[in-house]
Amino acid sequence: MPDTRRLDDQVAIVTGAAQGIGKGIALVLAGAGARVVIGDIQDASGTVDEIRAGGGHALSVLMDTSRPDDDEALVDTSLKEFGRLDILVNNAAIDAPKGTVWDLPDAEWERTIAVNLSGVFYCSRAALKPMLEAGKGAIVNISSQSARLGAKGMSPAYNASKAGVLGLTMAFSAQVAEKGVRVNAVMPGLVESRDFGWSAEEREARAAEYPLGLGTPNDIGEAILYLVSPASRWVSGTAMHITGGYQRGSSFF
Repeated sequence: MPDTRRLDDQVAIVTGAAQGIGKGIALVLAGAGARVVIGDIQDASGTVDEIRAGGGHALSVLMDTSRPDDDEALVDTSLKEFGRLDILVNNAAIDAPKGTVWDLPDAEWERTIAVNLSGVFYCSRAALKPMLEAGKGAIVNISSQSARLGAKGMSPAYNASKAGVLGLTMAFSAQVAEKGVRVNAVMPGLVESRDFGWSAEEREARAAEYPLGLGTPNDIGEAILYLVSPASRWVSGTAMHITGGYQRGSSFF
């Protein structure tokens, strides 16, 4: 039987893959045979070098997903360098800043929505052009458990943006699934993607909420691999919860 999780000869764009979850996703997809194009506002050469060192193919583009022209240019680069585009992973986002609804600066609201929500729309719109022409493709949007769970002291702009990502996912899927393009989302819980500056006690307290332990970027990458591979050919318009068994509040959205 063929390995339905292989991505040989396919081309994947992963935004925000200079570090953290995005880097983990890029490495997993490259390990499955995909040629990876990274779009990031930061230098992603480290991720590119790591993929190439493992025998894979990758390149990076400095860009801002909240700018439609940058998203068009990113897709054009994929087509010029590799001749096709099969996969888009909308990962680029601004982390949840501290804040409350009554004192959130307008600029912070606007920037968070611009990157976390509008960026997903613009990049997906650009990627859909070659995908629809080819009659196939897969898009995965990174939402969050914050789409359904609020937190004291965390900017509501983040929650709103991640809930909006779910809305875009369902809308896009309804419009393009019959044209051969699948669109899904993932909703991660707490992923230890960098040094959060926790004390040993703080980390232990956070980890205690997750029966399977804290997540890693690789865990998210493996879920993405399933959603973009032939193994999930019958999956579109859904949001996958990746939570390590965490169940504060309802376990379903």
